Amino acid sequence: MKNDQWQLRITADTPRRAFTLVELLVVGAIIVILVVLTLFIMNWVATSARETRTRATIQKLDVAMQQIFVAYEREFAIIRDKVRTDPIFSTLPEETQQKITAHFIRDLMRMEMPQSWAEVYDSAGTPNALGIFPKLEPITVTLGGVSGAVGESPLLNYYWQAYEQAYLATGRKPGRAALLFLIIQNLNPEVLESFHGSEVADTDGDGLLEFVDAWGNPIHFLRWAPAFPGSDIQQDIVRMAGGLPNPSPGVASAGRHDNEEWWRARTAPFAPREPRLQDAMQRASAQHPDPTDERINAVEGVVGWFLYPLIYSAGADGRYGFAVESIDAGGLPVSPTVNPGYILNPFILPYGMPYDSYHFDNIHNHRWQRSF
Repeated sequence: MKNDQWQLRITADTPRRAFTLVELLVVGAIIVILVVLTLFIMNWVATSARETRTRATIQKLDVAMQQIFVAYEREFAIIRDKVRTDPIFSTLPEETQQKITAHFIRDLMRMEMPQSWAEVYDSAGTPNALGIFPKLEPITVTLGGVSGAVGESPLLNYYWQAYEQAYLATGRKPGRAALLFLIIQNLNPEVLESFHGSEVADTDGDGLLEFVDAWGNPIHFLRWAPAFPGSDIQQDIVRMAGGLPNPSPGVASAGRHDNEEWWRARTAPFAPREPRLQDAMQRASAQHPDPTDERINAVEGVVGWFLYPLIYSAGADGRYGFAVESIDAGGLPVSPTVNPGYILNPFILPYGMPYDSYHFDNIHNHRWQRSF
């Protein structure tokens, strides 16, 4: 009994050892590391979840756009037959008929699926007192003295009215992302039921809705993106040409990026000044020809290749990093492909060409890097 009491007394009287400063620092460092790792994992999980939701939204838009393009394939056959049986066009050479047919279907797609407001209004016209430009006039064909109006799609007028009403109501010039929603709403409205409320919003307050990604940023659309790299559903002309001449393009004069000049040097008619790009375009047109242009050859040297619509999100950084339209001195978007009397050529501008590094985290429907 005495031994037990002595043992208890010894234990109680023994002084306790305190933690050293080094031990406290080590424990604190471990706690900080665990907190940082936890936050990193939580952020990674949240980002992955947003990417997954954004892919799902873009995939639905991709299916909707595929259905629209199937309808244009049927329309192309109808237009081709009309050109071949037209009293004026039927007397022209076969290649001219094919060029006119390609022009008609492309102009119809331009009017019904505009990728820029510059394809809806005429920025070269004289604005009214409110600063609103007049609606674009239909393009005409001028080949060998032949002139015939393409005609106007009712949708072009609808888009123009939407632009005008939004501008008058809000004082804001509508953003180009609203066009994708208007296109789906008019050409494939049934699919809108598959979109949730979180996938649609008016992000810029112009009164027009846009499809948005999981970060709340608008999803954009390019009807034709010939310079988009890395695609596995259309020819990668940039890679076939050996890559961009300037791997880290800066902004050149007149608001253009350095590599845009490289592209324009070859795609301008009668200007074969870039042999690598010329060779790549010719190989692409042979391997995967444009279904809206049946010509085997053309005076310009390149006919074109199959182009698939590009639907894309800016991703986590909120920056897109693609060439989407040219801007004039007044800051207005312009599109040379809609000038009256000019045969529409979707390959003449480097739509989809990347610049800087913003595009690397983009999510899109061409199934490259962070796609499906």
